[in-house]
Amino acid sequence: MKNSPTLVRLLIATNLVLIGFVIFVGLTSFGRSGTISDFTEINVERINVLGENGKPIMVISNKKYIPGPSMNGKSYSRDVIDGRKYFSGILFFNELGDEVGGLIYAGIKKDSIHYSAVGHLSFDQWKQNQVLALDYNDNGKNHSSGLRIWDRPTNAPLNNQLDLLEALVLAKGSSVKSDSIRRIMSAAQSNGEYGVERMFIGSKDDIAQIQLKDKNGKIRARLFVDNGGEARLEFMNERGEVTGAFPK
Repeated sequence: MKNSPTLVRLLIATNLVLIGFVIFVGLTSFGRSGTISDFTEINVERINVLGENGKPIMVISNKKYIPGPSMNGKSYSRDVIDGRKYFSGILFFNELGDEVGGLIYAGIKKDSIHYSAVGHLSFDQWKQNQVLALDYNDNGKNHSSGLRIWDRPTNAPLNNQLDLLEALVLAKGSSVKSDSIRRIMSAAQSNGEYGVERMFIGSKDDIAQIQLKDKNGKIRARLFVDNGGEARLEFMNERGEVTGAFPK
C-alpha cells in the first residue's frame, strides 16, 4: 500500500513537534544549574555542596547519612571512626576530597539518669588529623568544654592510621588479627605518628584551667581556679609530680 504524501508530511511535522517539546522540557528542567531558587523552608536529610570539580566541599547531614572520613581519594566507612554514626552536623572537605574538619554534635539519653552529650568544631592539618578544636563533652558524671590544640607530624599521613582502623573493623571476630593491628597502632602512637595534644583552655568538672603539655602529652604547667575561688599555678615533671607552685 502506498503512503499518502499528506500523511507522510503530517508524521514528519508531528515528530518535529515532539522532538522540539522534548528539547524544551530538557532545557527548562535540567539546564538550570546557573539559576538561583529561593526557599522559605525545606526538609532534607543530607545536602552535598560541590566544588568546581564535582567533589563535595561541604556535607550537611543527619546521623543516618553522615559519611565516613576520606583521604587521598579513598572514602572509608564511618565505622572506622568510633562513634561517628551517632553524630549529625557539617563536614568540611578540601578540593582534593580530603576531610579537613567539621562541626558535629550528638545527644543520647541512655536511661532516666544517664546521658551523653557532645559538641565538636575542628580544623585539620594538611593530610593529618585535627589540630584545633572547640569541644564540649558531658556524660552526666564528668563534663568539660574548651579549646584544644594538637601538634601533628608532617611525615605520617592520616591515611596510614585510617587504613589500620579499617583493617581493625574488618578483623572483628578475630582476636589474633585485632591484637596484631592494635600492636602496630600502639607502636605508631609511641613513635609520634598520631600527634599529641599540647594545650587545653577551658573548664573541666567546674575547674577553670589552662593546661600546657610536653611533646609526650604530659601536663607540665597548669593554671587554674579551684572550687573555693583560689587561683593557683603549678609546674609538673614528666611523672606528673608538682615541682613548683604559686602561691605555695
